[in-house]
Amino acid sequence: MSMTMRATPPPPPPNTNLLSFVVDVNTVTLTSSNGTTFNIPLNATSLSVDLTKLQSDSILLGTSAAVPADTYASITVSLSNPVVTFCTQTQGNTGCAPGSVATISGGAAATPAFSSKPFPLTVTANQKTALAINLNISNTLTVNSQVISAVNLAAANVLSASTLPSSSTSLNVSQLDFVEDVTGIVTAVNAATQSVTVKTAARGSLTAIANSSTVFSPNCTSFSRNISFASCVVQGDVASLDMVLNSDGTLALLEYDPLNTASGDWIEGVITASPSSSTQFSLVTNDAVFATSGSLIGGKLVFGAVLNATLSSLTTLNPFLIDSKGLVIPVNNFANSTDATVFVPGQTVSLRVTAFTAASGSTPASATVDTVYLRFTRVSGTVAASGTQSSFAIQNLPTFFGPTTQQLVQITLGSPPSVPSTNFEGVASATGLSNPQTVSIRALYFGQNTGILMPFTAAKVRVP
Repeated sequence: MSMTMRATPPPPPPNTNLLSFVVDVNTVTLTSSNGTTFNIPLNATSLSVDLTKLQSDSILLGTSAAVPADTYASITVSLSNPVVTFCTQTQGNTGCAPGSVATISGGAAATPAFSSKPFPLTVTANQKTALAINLNISNTLTVNSQVISAVNLAAANVLSASTLPSSSTSLNVSQLDFVEDVTGIVTAVNAATQSVTVKTAARGSLTAIANSSTVFSPNCTSFSRNISFASCVVQGDVASLDMVLNSDGTLALLEYDPLNTASGDWIEGVITASPSSSTQFSLVTNDAVFATSGSLIGGKLVFGAVLNATLSSLTTLNPFLIDSKGLVIPVNNFANSTDATVFVPGQTVSLRVTAFTAASGSTPASATVDTVYLRFTRVSGTVAASGTQSSFAIQNLPTFFGPTTQQLVQITLGSPPSVPSTNFEGVASATGLSNPQTVSIRALYFGQNTGILMPFTAAKVRVP
């Protein structure tokens, strides 16, 4: 049996600007009809997840071939250490209002349980089955005029579950769920089996196996490597892997995307306000890569916290990059810039760290960085009109994004292994989207009022 996790976003338009919602997953327990229990072994001793990312994405919690044959009445998830970061902003303005970024933490640990459909769930000997565990973000938060005053993981209707795969998806037969944007250090490569293992900062290590449909991103060529497993996949890389969970519990490699050819420290996060300086800016952290030795940030970086970043003079030799993964992207002012004023609120950036000072009291952490990637923003809204094969319109975004009008989302119709396609879940393609569906996307975001027709380029589209 395999388990993945996802999150239901607040209904659009959301009543707050949720920047990060980090929580630890400690155990996942199946309880049989006669009261016996079985813990699904997690992929790491304790998994730290950001629920804002799980609006569009899924993470692998764990897989076990040892689940006893039985009829199971419920599932329980042990959660702890919630940290929620948010801000406020008046509709029509861009970026978090000055001084409004705030954090709520210290909520009590909880063990929410779920016993409705698909439970009771009968598991037979040697049966291959999988469940998606869903956490409802809205039901955990107390919100008043955009201000979050409390988080309660034990609130009613926080947890639900469903069997995989989803009823409508772009997955192939025998594939159960997408497990995408798994970013970390490549720790093992097996050319014979075409397997690659990546170690993440907070979700343990995952191993995926390449096949004839695996896409190798344009970054392979940027690093003077051939577009192949043997040439492009190298131990020690900092890389982002897109995977798919197979029915037998293994992971297939959808795309290999090297970000750097040597181990190092990287911090990823969401831009909260338009920078007024060409070299200094702030973000809320949501992911990281720790160097394999001598890490500057390991054990010191707190997810969901504000980080003040400064571009070093070396950035003039390393202009900003876009992690396109081969998706269709518009002409833009981000690529090849060296000026932080091109950043817009809502963008997600990944930064290579050359110096780091941990947070102290009310003083946020700070970092000096020399490389910047535009990476993937997670955001939810409402479908404004029926989609086409190549695009759809989204509206009712969080207010700090700024737009009061609908924004177009670019869809990539690829042909793996040469070009990736936008992945879909809850709907098979963009033509299945219609108003007023809620939709969550993982997308490169180029900002509104920049002259770009389609400010979002989607790697993933989910209808919750």
